[in-house]
Amino acid sequence: MTSGVPLPATDPLFHRRGRKRRCVHVSLLLSLAGSGFTAFAFAAEGAAERSAGAVLAFAVGPSVIYAGTATGGLYRSADGGASWTLVEGPLAGLSVSAVVLEPDGSSGAFAGTNGAGAFRQGGSAADWTESNSGLANLFVEALAIDRGPPKALYAGTDGGVFRSLDGAQTWKPISEGIPEQLVTALAVSPAGVVFAGTKRSGVFRLDRGGEKWSAASVGLPRATVRAFAVAPGEPPTVYVATEAGLFKTANAGETWIPVNSGLSSTSILALAVDPSSVSRLHACTVTGLFRTGNSGTNWTAVPTGPGGAFLGAIAAGPGPSDLLAGADGAVLKSGDGGKSWRSVKLPPPPPREEEEEE
Repeated sequence: MTSGVPLPATDPLFHRRGRKRRCVHVSLLLSLAGSGFTAFAFAAEGAAERSAGAVLAFAVGPSVIYAGTATGGLYRSADGGASWTLVEGPLAGLSVSAVVLEPDGSSGAFAGTNGAGAFRQGGSAADWTESNSGLANLFVEALAIDRGPPKALYAGTDGGVFRSLDGAQTWKPISEGIPEQLVTALAVSPAGVVFAGTKRSGVFRLDRGGEKWSAASVGLPRATVRAFAVAPGEPPTVYVATEAGLFKTANAGETWIPVNSGLSSTSILALAVDPSSVSRLHACTVTGLFRTGNSGTNWTAVPTGPGGAFLGAIAAGPGPSDLLAGADGAVLKSGDGGKSWRSVKLPPPPPREEEEEE
């Protein structure tokens, strides 16, 4: 079993740089041989049609779903993921690596991009505004909201963690205690404990309203953190996906235990807790999609259709049996808990200004 595998065209870390290349189409040739995994990326100038690229993130609400993509920008669905439209405006054609919704059920949302910083939604679905005052690094890897009080929005960037207390209008750095600047994942527990995952230094935690992070990596390997998922409960369970396995904690990060039984690869890309059953999770790995119904005690493979599309994002909802999986230029949707899937292609984004000038 191979861990620590580089994933150049699907891992969000790959999409931090180079998003302004003109007319570049990236395709993957994936080769699985025994327990090894190799990935090759090829760039071809002058592709006939721009692609949305890999789906990097989902944000699911009761009436709207957003999907952030590597090269297409932000997409919106108002019918549970059955169809998607490109969000016009400043986000079109950008690499959108993170999306979060306001926790109060309002229509507000925030997006993080690789190179253009953070954006906040205004009064309408198409009203998005750049919100980078105080955000010293514009490569946003992750976003998370603590509903508070006080309500706080956190951004994990290539230059550390930033916090906003005014809905992304202004940001202040809050990285004391984290020894490296590349923050790759964020999550907030119901009690307001904020978790930050890093490229090389493990996991750190911050209590609600705190100013200094503390290490929270006992039981974890030294490996890149790719995602968190939080299952509500007393106490809540926090899961962390790394390039070297999946782990969980029920004591706010004091210790972590591995939960990898049944996974065919320990290189985990994305996680999602099922809101209708907190013991049920789905995990995207480099070898496919897996499900657990017992909080990670064991996992079983979930077929996603012919060809086994390579998946880099996963979300549950909005319905109790709905699942969404992010593929290359498409969203896979299941309405029966993963028994069957259909692929919904994302509309291509318009050319960026620099491409039109060519």
